[in-house]
Amino acid sequence: MKKLILNALLFVGMITLLTPTAFAGQCAKVMVLDFQLNDLTDLPNTPEELARITYLTSAFKQKLTDDGVELVTVNDRLKATSAAQSPTYLFDHVDVAANQAEGSGADYLIIVVALKPTYLFVYPRLLMVDIKTRKVVMARASQLESSWSDTNTTARSGEKLANMVSEELKKLAGQAN
Repeated sequence: MKKLILNALLFVGMITLLTPTAFAGQCAKVMVLDFQLNDLTDLPNTPEELARITYLTSAFKQKLTDDGVELVTVNDRLKATSAAQSPTYLFDHVDVAANQAEGSGADYLIIVVALKPTYLFVYPRLLMVDIKTRKVVMARASQLESSWSDTNTTARSGEKLANMVSEELKKLAGQAN
């Protein structure tokens, strides 16, 4: 009897371990742009602030990957547009961004901007766009209030936004099934 119970527990444990892998192929593919800094202060785009925004981007993408989100590499068209336009251009022109993401293999495009209206705060904002419909399916923001040297708070802000995206992707996957 004990052997039967142990075998049953082992079987349940194995299924639990394998379940995320079994569903990994069914997850949506997501293209994530790097955070663009929209610095409205009198001393914009300092090297320290740009480094913090780069770190915010890496923490955000790493958490998405850790959550099992399949990231698609950003294509050259979107990279060129991001480099040539204002930090908020794609955020304000979702239809252009979705058009440029077509054919990438991604289901969703995440456009992110870090608004810095004062020296005290940065507001990371994101839009998740359904590439096929060109519609925003999620809009979120958070407040990042810390020194640019405070990597812990920066990482937590990126992780918090990534958790929101992961949860929304789960909801969208449930609606599709």
